[in-house]
Order: sequence, then C-alpha cells, then structure tokens
Amino acid sequence: MKITKHLIFIILFSTITFAQNGEKNFIDQPYIEVTGQIETEIIPNEIYLNIVLNENDKKGKVSIEKQENQMISTLKSLSIDLEKNFSILGFNGYYQRKFLADDQVTKTKRYELIINNGEILGKVFQALDRIDVSNILIAKTSHTDIEKIRRETKLKALKVAKEKASDYASAINQTLGKALFIKEIQKTINSNYSNGLNTINEVVITAYGRRSKQEKIQDLNLKTIIVSETVLAKFILN
Repeated sequence: MKITKHLIFIILFSTITFAQNGEKNFIDQPYIEVTGQIETEIIPNEIYLNIVLNENDKKGKVSIEKQENQMISTLKSLSIDLEKNFSILGFNGYYQRKFLADDQVTKTKRYELIINNGEILGKVFQALDRIDVSNILIAKTSHTDIEKIRRETKLKALKVAKEKASDYASAINQTLGKALFIKEIQKTINSNYSNGLNTINEVVITAYGRRSKQEKIQDLNLKTIIVSETVLAKFILN
C-alpha cells in the first residue's frame, strides 16, 4: 500500500514539474500577441418569410382552407418549389363565446416560405397582395455557403493578424517566428432581420422610398449579411 502511494506521488510530481517547465519555457520566449478582424459582406440567397392567414383578416370571414388553396395556387404560378421551400409553422383555433349571438371559432395558420433573391421577393409580395394576403414578414436571411464564407473570413482575419505582428516586429528591428497560439475570439453574423420585425412593406420602403403597393416591383434590394470574424494569435519574436 505504501509503495502504491509513493508511486502515485512520483507520477503526480513529475506531471506537475513537466507542466511548470512547459509553462516557463513558453513565458521565457519573446512573443507578440495581436488580433486580426475581417468583415465579409454578402448578398443573401435564402430569405425566410413568415406568412400568417387569419379568418378575421377578410370581410365575410373567408375560411383558412380557401385562403390556403388560393395562396398555394398563387405561389405555384411563380414557379416556386413548394415541396422544398414551403412548410406549415403552426395552426391555431380560437373559440369565441358570444352573448345573444352564435358562438364563433376563428382559425389562424402560419407558414414559412423560403425564396432566393429580391426579384422573387418582389413577385411574391405583389402576387400575395393581389389576393389580400398582407401579413408577411422577413424572419431571417442567410446564405447557402455561410459556413464556407465564415471559414474563409477567419483565414483572412488570421492573415491580417500575422501581417500586423510582422509590421510590429519590423518596427523594433526583429523578425516574426512561428505561431505559438491561435484562437477565434469573436464570430458575428448580422443579417439585419434578427428581430423578426421587418415586414415586406418596410423592405419596399427601404429599397425604393415610399411608394404605392400597386406600383410594379421588379427587384427588392435586400440588406446584405455581415460576417465578422476576429482571431487572436501569438507569434515568437526573433
């Protein structure tokens, strides 16, 4: 039992000594610590729309089923792949008990539609407006290659960090050595629609100024997505 305890103590002591020596060697090396930051601006090619149908939105209480069929027919006429880009988010029914009148059940249905560019967005807005579907908002925007773009942005940020470190080293008549440490310290994707409050009307106003809804819309200029990446790096100073 005593031998086992001594053996454990020796192993622990060796490990701690090794860690301390490794840390000391790292600290004893002259090094420089810098950050590099890059922003990449991209045009979204995935636009997520939330569409809400409500039986109380129209005079005469048009049923959800009739509104839905009309909307689907309209979207199909725009050659939108509904199998891939259209789905139901939720379906609710509200029971209203009335005094001296018939009780009433009101139904609400929410949908998600994904489109690819501002031109199609303009066409969707026009087409749905013609059938009195106006409860539409942009939930978010994205890009099909967003992860690839993020990786490329990180690499650019790292190159910026190295260039900065090299300039600093040159300013004190030294040269840059190998990298000792690299860390991603910030990742931000700002699509400007994260609050989910941007309606189609607001996008039209942003892109074109105030205009009549009946005026022809060829293409809506969507806000760009900003991918911001920051990298922290430490390099040996020779």
